[in-house]
Amino acid sequence: MSRLTRSLLLTLSILVASCASEFAVKTGVDLAPNAGIYLLDPPPSLVADNWQQVLEVHHGDEQHTLLAQLSLNSETGINLAVMTAQGMPIFQLEKAPQGPIKSEKMLPINAVDPRYILADIMLVHWPVTVLNSQLYDLNLVEQGSTRRLYQGEQLISEIRYLDGTTELVNFQRDYKIKFQRVN
Repeated sequence: MSRLTRSLLLTLSILVASCASEFAVKTGVDLAPNAGIYLLDPPPSLVADNWQQVLEVHHGDEQHTLLAQLSLNSETGINLAVMTAQGMPIFQLEKAPQGPIKSEKMLPINAVDPRYILADIMLVHWPVTVLNSQLYDLNLVEQGSTRRLYQGEQLISEIRYLDGTTELVNFQRDYKIKFQRVN
């Protein structure tokens, strides 16, 4: 093999490896311009947690009621299923421990991105110290029963823990989600 061919193969190998690394790093979603959250594995304190919640989503004049079921397990990772109030599946999202996110949409609703729903669930349920290590160019501050997400001085979203419900207001994308646990 000629020196030029070896050099070309080495350069190509480095380029391919850097592309693969870049893809692996992109496991996050932007919650503000050039700022967001990496969708990583749940903290050990939440593993073996399962819940069902009703999500009331308000965006402009639209309101949607969704049912969400989340399972966090050390062996299977994150499993999230979201359905309409009538029980029709909208999407299913899976993330094996240390693995990539896989999602499947069952209904062709363009406005619903499973990764953003998972990001909102993480902002509501994950501990603040864990979240701040997963945020890029954002900071989450907790005061009493309220969490506020900032990009610099700009308020991006606010989470309020109320009696029996939790409200997330996203000022950046102009929507509100009310989380209510199903017993």
